[in-house]
Amino acid sequence: MHRLRFSYGRAAMAAYLFALLFILSTLVPASSRLNLPELTKEQRTAIKLLRETVSQIEENYVSLPNMNKVFGAGLTGIQKSIGKKHLEVIRMDSGRYTLRAGGEEMVVRFGAGGSEGLAAMERAYRFALSKVGSERSSGSDLKVMYDSLGAIFNSLDAFSAFLPPDVYREMQVETTGRYGGLGITITTRDKKITIVSPIEDTPAFEVGLQPGDVIALVNGESTKGWSLSKAVKKMRVPPGTAVRLGITRQAWISPKEFVVVRAVVQIRSVKSRIMAEDIGYVRLTAFHERTSDELGTALRRFRNSGVRAIVLDLRNNPGGLLRQSVRVAERFLPERSMVVFTRGRHRSQTMYFRTHGHGAWFDKPIIVLVNKGSASASEIVAGALKDLDRGLLIGRKTFGKGSVQTIIPLSGGAGTRITTAKYYTPLGVEIHGIGIQPDIEVGPAPKPKKENRAKSSTKSKSPQIPKRIDDPSFGDDDEVLQLAIKTLKKTKSSVVEVLRLTARQIQPHIARHAKGNSHAKVPKAQNRNP
Repeated sequence: MHRLRFSYGRAAMAAYLFALLFILSTLVPASSRLNLPELTKEQRTAIKLLRETVSQIEENYVSLPNMNKVFGAGLTGIQKSIGKKHLEVIRMDSGRYTLRAGGEEMVVRFGAGGSEGLAAMERAYRFALSKVGSERSSGSDLKVMYDSLGAIFNSLDAFSAFLPPDVYREMQVETTGRYGGLGITITTRDKKITIVSPIEDTPAFEVGLQPGDVIALVNGESTKGWSLSKAVKKMRVPPGTAVRLGITRQAWISPKEFVVVRAVVQIRSVKSRIMAEDIGYVRLTAFHERTSDELGTALRRFRNSGVRAIVLDLRNNPGGLLRQSVRVAERFLPERSMVVFTRGRHRSQTMYFRTHGHGAWFDKPIIVLVNKGSASASEIVAGALKDLDRGLLIGRKTFGKGSVQTIIPLSGGAGTRITTAKYYTPLGVEIHGIGIQPDIEVGPAPKPKKENRAKSSTKSKSPQIPKRIDDPSFGDDDEVLQLAIKTLKKTKSSVVEVLRLTARQIQPHIARHAKGNSHAKVPKAQNRNP
């Protein structure tokens, strides 16, 4: 009986081992049973870049990502780069994918990520290139990896991106204020390529593009289903080359074409003038390396001219450098004031930014103008001044871009722009996806609903172009600016509650004036061919 039980035990053990080996064999990547060629130098460079990039995501991304999803996006990127007719990617259960190419197939399993997922991704890349060979679409093996990494970052969020060497070099230049391109900041909203804001003194601004415009076509090609990186790539043409953009706007029935010529321009981020004798007007168009210094120059001129109050215009400012936003806010705040703080996945990504010393204008009346084109660094400044009761906000709700991106260099001249944290106003208010509500809401009203658009769109008109800051008539038909100036004229107080009460008393008079002025809410159209 004992021997019988033992033989049964041995049989059971053998069956168990056989089953285990069978299961393990299904988990062993098919590539181990395929004869893959040795890596080329270019492929080794690509895989090194993949490892660096994945490491940055796993270590620094604002929240722990689903690496199975991340790697799956990478496979999709490889497929799009090579061509679906040459490479088939089939998603299976439990995070497994089947790749078919060149009459063969391979099963990869990414698991929870880590070294297992990375190794599977490398094998998939090698398999795809080796089996497709010369039949695939044009492009180097390194470009295939670039496309894969672009898809990976697109799967994270709308603001993270892989930066090929040419894009990375250009971004390094842009932060200095020397801008090469069309002059727009874009994002994805509701799966549509959307303009956050055009930057003043750039080609996009000159032709009349506006915040919230949707780029439906690029050179006649539909942008439906495009990633942000693909949109940027399609619009990145040599300087002096024109790009045709099909733009949809809320009040339009069909897209209108704008022709924008790529150029290299030097952005002056601060524009200022003295209005109404002792009221200074200063407009910030972006936050780059020189913004705070440019603002300091304008404020010194104001002080020497006897200016007692300031209008700070952040409308259509898409943002820029975080530390510049802190330095700008610092000029209007008392010593040791909290400007903004950030929180990420790691303790090291929680940072607090405070002022150092009293700002030169910490005790003077200030009104801040914002709209839906005010984003990122603009929202940091506006949020700080609002939370600390240092300024009155007038306009429309801001864009709601409250995440922090860190630029990280990689080997081969490439880089990443990765979301590492979210920022919060001094009172702990999260801005991302929400925006900042102004104290006094005024400005261009929401566009009419669809049923009312047909009538307004039947007439053939040139796209309306906002007035330039250097236009002699600027301000005459700007309801928001006029309310700010009249409020500051009416009171010399820097107390926000007093400013708010005064603005509310004046607002009905401004509104009545606006109704009698045909250009009060809608800037006068200019006959300019896009």
